[in-house]
Amino acid sequence: MADYQSILSIKVQHEYYNSFKDELAPFDIIADENTEILFRQYGILVKSRPGTIQLVVDAESFTDLAALTQEFNLMFYLVSTDSVVRSITGMPNAFDIASINAEFTQGNSMQISVDNWINCDQLNEFTQHQGTTIYNKNFIGILSIHIPKKLFNLDKKTITLQFNTISTYWKYYLCSLNSTANINIAGSSGIASSFTEQANEQILNQTARVFISDHRIPLMKVCAESFSLLSDKKTIVKLLPLPDANNTSIQLIDGSMRLTSHIYVACN
Repeated sequence: MADYQSILSIKVQHEYYNSFKDELAPFDIIADENTEILFRQYGILVKSRPGTIQLVVDAESFTDLAALTQEFNLMFYLVSTDSVVRSITGMPNAFDIASINAEFTQGNSMQISVDNWINCDQLNEFTQHQGTTIYNKNFIGILSIHIPKKLFNLDKKTITLQFNTISTYWKYYLCSLNSTANINIAGSSGIASSFTEQANEQILNQTARVFISDHRIPLMKVCAESFSLLSDKKTIVKLLPLPDANNTSIQLIDGSMRLTSHIYVACN
């Protein structure tokens, strides 16, 4: 009876989604064509779901093949399944592609912070998969894996990739508020919030009172710090909404360009 064992597990995490729980990021991990050929040659089975992939082998037959192998190289494409991933990922340029090299030298576990990026213009024809170009706005990374002979065995190896989120200035537009009331935004930690009121703005024929954060705040799907709108220590809005990842823009603030998240709140 075959003895199936997992020899490699790859997980993708993203700071935006992984704020407070071990949640996998919405990525498909797709083997390139040469890697799929190796899978067939070594009898490797693939088990995958969003954010993770496992390589499974029959222990006896794999051990025999591994003994004849000098080195083992794999390549995977990382393709996001959530359309906002590119816009909320920290990268030098809007359409950069992460270039990730994972080389096992001693241990069987690696945690890699994704910080090496290449311009999409540097890509060539290897971004083809089964005759179809996979390069599009959701193609975000290339993972290359090298396993030397001394570590190419049945010991399970793990790779965890960590993508970082962007930070933006949060700009709250508060509509239907008394224009003279003394209001402020307070954080749940009890520390005075770092939001400063700006000049009023007109939003859909309504006058909105505007507050903008004094510092950039990381975008998170779930935030540790929540914010409330207060008037003379009385709560007007208990939980102000978090920024929508799609609702950001570059604004000129005090002579400098800032990435700003726009958050609209109807206060009745």
